[in-house]
Amino acid sequence: MSTKSILIVLATAALLGSISQANAATPLCGAFDDNSGTITVSSEGRQFSINQLMNDGRFSGRGPQFGCWMEIGTSPELRGTMMYSYRVTDPSGQSDEFGPYGIQAGGFGSGSVSATHAGIYRVEYFTVSRDNGSKASIGSTTFTMNP
Repeated sequence: MSTKSILIVLATAALLGSISQANAATPLCGAFDDNSGTITVSSEGRQFSINQLMNDGRFSGRGPQFGCWMEIGTSPELRGTMMYSYRVTDPSGQSDEFGPYGIQAGGFGSGSVSATHAGIYRVEYFTVSRDNGSKASIGSTTFTMNP
C-alpha cells in the first residue's frame, strides 16, 4: 500500500470517527422538498397516515415527498471523499438500500420512502467511501405508518 493510500485511509477513518463521535444527527422523517439543494420541510414526525400522505400526493415523486433526511456534514473534505446511502426496512423485515449518492450542497442526505404498508419502518444512513466503497453507519430512526 502506498503512502498516499495509507493517508487516504487514515483521513477517511478520522472523518468517520468524527461523524460517529459527534453523532452528526438523527435522521428525521416527514414531507419535504429538496429540489433547491436545501431541505424545505412541510411536516415532520414519527407517526404518519398512509391515506393522508397519499391524498397529499407525497408518494408521487413530484413536489414535497415523504421520506427521511439527515445532516451529514458540509466540510469540503468530507463531501470530496464520502457519499451516503440509506437502507429502509419495512414492517415485514424486508430491506432495500438506496445509493450511494453525493452529499448534497447543504451537507445533508435525503431520500424518498415508499412506506405504503401500516407498521414500523426503520431507516439507517451510511457514509460510503468514494475510494473503496466501504460503508459506516451514521444514524438510524424508526417511524410508524398508520392506515
